[in-house]
Amino acid sequence: MIRRPSRRASQQVNRRRGFTLVEMLVVAPIVILAIGAFLTVIIGLTGEVLASRASNVLSYNVQDALNRIDQDVKISNSFLATNSVYLDTTPSTALGTAQGYNDDKTAFANVGGASNNSIILNMTATTANPTTAASTAIYLKDRPNPCGTTQDINTPFTYNVIYFTKTDASTGVSSLWRRTVMATTYDNTATTVCAVPFQQPSCSPTYMQANPGATFCKTEDIRLVDGVAAADFVIQYFNDKNSNTVNVPASNAAIPVTTRTTALQSATTVNVSINAKQMAAGRDLERTATVRVSRLNSTDSKIGETMAESAPTTPAPTMQTVAGASATVTWPAVTGANGYTLEYNINGGAWQTRFSNQNTRIATIAANANEDIINTRVTAIGSLGTSGYGTASITIPLWQNLQLQNTWATYSSEYTSAQYTKTKAGVVIVKGLVNRTGGAAIGGELIATLPSGYRPEGGPLLFGTSSTGNSGRVDVSTSGSITIVDGNATWFALDTIQFVPGGRYTRTAMSPYTNGYSNWDAPNWAPGSYVVDSAGRVNLQGLIRIGSPNTDNVHIVDLPAALLPAQYMHIASRSEGFGFFGIDYRAGTSGVVAKASGTNYLALNTMYYPASHTGWANLSMANGWQAYGNIHSTPQYTKSSVDNVVTLKGLLSKPSASVYDQAMAVLPVGSRPKQRILTASVSNGQYTRLDIMPNGEIRSMGGTNNWFSIDGISFKAEQ
Repeated sequence: MIRRPSRRASQQVNRRRGFTLVEMLVVAPIVILAIGAFLTVIIGLTGEVLASRASNVLSYNVQDALNRIDQDVKISNSFLATNSVYLDTTPSTALGTAQGYNDDKTAFANVGGASNNSIILNMTATTANPTTAASTAIYLKDRPNPCGTTQDINTPFTYNVIYFTKTDASTGVSSLWRRTVMATTYDNTATTVCAVPFQQPSCSPTYMQANPGATFCKTEDIRLVDGVAAADFVIQYFNDKNSNTVNVPASNAAIPVTTRTTALQSATTVNVSINAKQMAAGRDLERTATVRVSRLNSTDSKIGETMAESAPTTPAPTMQTVAGASATVTWPAVTGANGYTLEYNINGGAWQTRFSNQNTRIATIAANANEDIINTRVTAIGSLGTSGYGTASITIPLWQNLQLQNTWATYSSEYTSAQYTKTKAGVVIVKGLVNRTGGAAIGGELIATLPSGYRPEGGPLLFGTSSTGNSGRVDVSTSGSITIVDGNATWFALDTIQFVPGGRYTRTAMSPYTNGYSNWDAPNWAPGSYVVDSAGRVNLQGLIRIGSPNTDNVHIVDLPAALLPAQYMHIASRSEGFGFFGIDYRAGTSGVVAKASGTNYLALNTMYYPASHTGWANLSMANGWQAYGNIHSTPQYTKSSVDNVVTLKGLLSKPSASVYDQAMAVLPVGSRPKQRILTASVSNGQYTRLDIMPNGEIRSMGGTNNWFSIDGISFKAEQ
């Protein structure tokens, strides 16, 4: 039998299932305290996690910043006191004006100034990431060479990497930033660079967001670490990686930028300390780290900036003489110059422009004569203006050496060296006593070549000269070649070669020829012509065909009355062998007349003064020599004030027999050669040799006492 619980017992069971009010009042506070304790633990644990995470991020950012500095410093060219890349002064948002410190044109400084402590690096732009093997340097276009195989000797194209601190005006947080500053034409391959750089200019994020049209800014500055004040970014420079002595001037704000720049160029190593302070989860966080790093190539510190902050600096030209009355002017490339203008003058005359605004740094300038002064001035032209004048001057030497060939050489130091000159009156004079060291003379053999501007016009010229006691022949062609045709290898004199080259004067043909005379095979040989030079001298040249009869004083060709000499002249020359001709002043026979010569051709090359010349002085005669007299020229000399060329004239005789190597007359000081001159002359109708000594003596080296001509002999006075 089953027994049921009683009602009372049931009611007692039901009362045991809940809490009484008293019990609740006791338990509730305990529960609340437990929950609060639990929440406190959870919140504390979360704060620790957040702070720990922030601390780790801060440590990472500080170390990352130092790693970036380490990488950039190693491949940099130099430390700078201020940004070397030009910040455009035009108030435009499109040309890089936002790259200054305050997102404007404010320059950076490595110490002091608006940017406080900064690291400013000069870097060489590259075609790819500089850490990769495919990266190569980028060079400036046409400075001086065009882009291509020779561009690697051009100036490298550089840019600036700048590490700096700046405080955000809205948040008050100071951060460490990295900015890439580049010239406004950094990607212009038409005018500036040989290739587009891998690097790109950066600007602040605030500026780029406010100025979406500022297309020059290609990327944002890198914000490296927050919480870095200017005083917490500490930079020290050292001259050597092993040095412990700080380069104090490199970071001394009290000294000028130029002085700091010089100090920084000697620095190869930098020690950088970053102290960053932040707050996270109510906790103050602080991390400090330091790196010491050296530039890998300490020789690059003098690589210049890409573009100057002003007009290009003044070029520094130098000059060097070259063959002929010419000089070459060159100058080093100027940073920031896109082209150069070269001007010149001769002897202080009016300036002439050789070229204008061309990317050329070399030119050859021709003067009119030896002893001329060539003055040059060069300006550099860049996008920011034109430099001042860089000047250089040079005097063309009186004599320039002939480059002797085929074993021909100067005979000895007593006689004239093989040289040439062009006087201020435009007369080319060759001098030199030479001999062939390789054996006998060979007809038609080249001795030397005269440069352009020193060559005959109209055809080759034929000159009679002296060669080992006999008459010799030397030809000078329109290409400048001086060739031996007839002579002796023992010695050969070039002192009789004198002529007016082409280019300065207009020649007048001699005419009319008479008695069967005519030009010889023109234009293969120069026809008969004359020029009156600026010194007033008559210069005859040409090769003529001998007519018939070929007898004494037969008229050959007329000369204008104004060009006739005051007295009869005997001029040594050259035909098939020795020859000479006369210049007669007398009516009826005036002009060029025949004397003793061959039967085929006769050279008419000579230089003399017409009767209008009044600058003659009597020679001081010696050893019984005297004027021949009658219609013949008086023994005299004159020196041109234009070009210091001394010209002789006179027919001399002597009552007694002549003596070999005897002074006939003496020239005064100021009208003498520097070395012994050896010429050909005519005595009693035959070849003879005449020497002019440095002491002024005019010496007969042969001939007879009957008569001896010194007509038509000229030389450059040097003492």
